[in-house]
Order: sequence, then C-alpha cells, then structure tokens
Amino acid sequence: NEYSTTYHAPVMWKECIDALLDCNRSKADESPLIFIDGTLGGGGHSAALLERLGPGDILLGCDVDPEALETASQRLADYRNHDGSVRPHFIPVQSNFGDLTQSLPQVLHPLTSEPVLQLGSDEESIRSGAIGVDGMLLDLGVSSHQIDTPERGFAFMKDGPLDMRMGMEARGGLTAADLCNELDARELQRILSVYGDEPRAKTIANAIINSRPLSTTQDLVNAIGTVTPAFAKNKRKGRTATCARVFQSLRIVVNQEDKVLEKVLAEACPSLIRPGGRLVVLSYHSMEDRATKRIMRDGTLQKVKVEKDLYGNVLGPPKPFK
Repeated sequence: NEYSTTYHAPVMWKECIDALLDCNRSKADESPLIFIDGTLGGGGHSAALLERLGPGDILLGCDVDPEALETASQRLADYRNHDGSVRPHFIPVQSNFGDLTQSLPQVLHPLTSEPVLQLGSDEESIRSGAIGVDGMLLDLGVSSHQIDTPERGFAFMKDGPLDMRMGMEARGGLTAADLCNELDARELQRILSVYGDEPRAKTIANAIINSRPLSTTQDLVNAIGTVTPAFAKNKRKGRTATCARVFQSLRIVVNQEDKVLEKVLAEACPSLIRPGGRLVVLSYHSMEDRATKRIMRDGTLQKVKVEKDLYGNVLGPPKPFK
C-alpha cells in the first residue's frame, strides 16, 4: 500500500485511521486533537493519520525499540520542529505501550514546553472529558524489519541468534534460546499451546528438549523439523505454519507481551482515552483477540458474571469502554 516501506507495511491502515477519527468531540471544544500510536514501528499508520489531522493537532508515536523510533522519526521529520500553523505535530516517545501512563504525562509540547497530557490524579478528573487523548492505536504484530533482520532472531526463514528480545530494556532478560534450553517439557508445551494455539504442542516441546542445546534460529527450525513434515495436506500441520506458531509463542514470552497487553488494556487505555475517544487494536492471534474484546466489552480481563436488573440494565460500576 502507499504507506509501506522496506521497514514495514501497515496493516488495514485506512480502516484504522477512519476508526480513530470517528471520535466524538464536543463542538464547543476547540482544543487540538491528540492521538497515540502506541506501536509506532516504521511509522506507516502514523503517516496516514498525520495526513488527515489539522494544524496544531498532536500525534504521540511510541515504541520501545530505539531503531524503530529513529526510523519513524526520520520519515515523519516534516511534522516535527515547526510552529503548528499548517501541520500537526509528531512527537516520538520511547516507551513500552504498557508504561504509557507513566511516560506520556512527562512529554512536553514542542512549542509551549507544557505537558501535552493534563492527567488528573483521581478517576473522576481522568474521566471528566477535559483531559486525555482522542484515540489510541495498538498494532500487536511484529514489524517486517524485525522479521527481516536475522540478528534479532524473530524469523525462522533466516539463520541468526535465537534471541527475540525487542527493546533495549529487554536486553538483560531471557532470550528464546534460554527458554528452549532451560524450561521443562510441560512448561514448553504450555507456552506453545497458550501463546501459539499449537495443536501438537507436546510433540514439539519434546522435540526441542531432545535437540538441546539450541543457539540459533536454524537450530530451532531443525528441532521442529524432526517431528514435522515439510508439507502436509492440512497446511496448519506443515513445517512453515508450525514454525510460525512456535516462534510467535516464544517471542510473546520473551518480551512478556501478554503482561504488557494486559497492562495497557486494563490500565493505560481507560486512563488515557477521554470519553468519546477511540481505541483501535490490531490483533493477530486468539490470546490477543480475547483480551481485547473482553476489556472492550466488560471493562476487565477477568471473567465476570454480568448482573442485570428486571429491565435488562447491567448492574455495577460503569465500564470504561462502550
């Protein structure tokens, strides 16, 4: 599409931007629109949104990966360091999207040097409508650039270290190789099943253990290959599809994506998005999909029994999303 680069191709960019701009604002409120791209990546979605924002509006582009932040900042340089009279402002922010409630209130406006977001300290002020952002976008996939860089260890098509750590803050944490070499069969099976929907999780987990030690992406592909045919009548059981699920599972655990997603959905989004604002989430597997739908529907990630009165009205505290 027209916003694709060699770094990344934004998915469903038009649908995402249309949904964000469908936010409800009081006609009397003439303050600048403020949006968050919580997963900036190559800046494709941000580029599309900035083209449709007005002078003085603000887009906060957030990413934990410093390389992605630098690439997007260069791409969107025309929206930085100007007076805001003819273009919106783009402000890059290095932050994991799970930490947005801590990082974004510290971001200053490029012209006034005042905080961009005026968040109150209590729930009533946060939900008053006078503060917060008009929309937030979260693209939960991995960028094409990360997949195409063998040194990052995300891709099973290219040989490289079995790493999969995304941001610099994760550099001291466990790698995918650590998980493959140190976890027992039961835990590996759980990871593959929960985070990859892998139908042969037990078999794959045992194959990984029998192939230890693993240090490269090719080592992991070879381990999977010992119990998986290169081709199968059911493509879901072929080697390519199986490798994709296994690599996805390990990436999620290495970067604690499930915990970060829970934090942003349950804490950051309700706190940062003003009434009438929009939350747009691109999810790519069942765990992300279930979590996103549940928080939007129930206001919590926990399974709850919905109580209703005689007229069918839901009882209990108001939900953050409608």
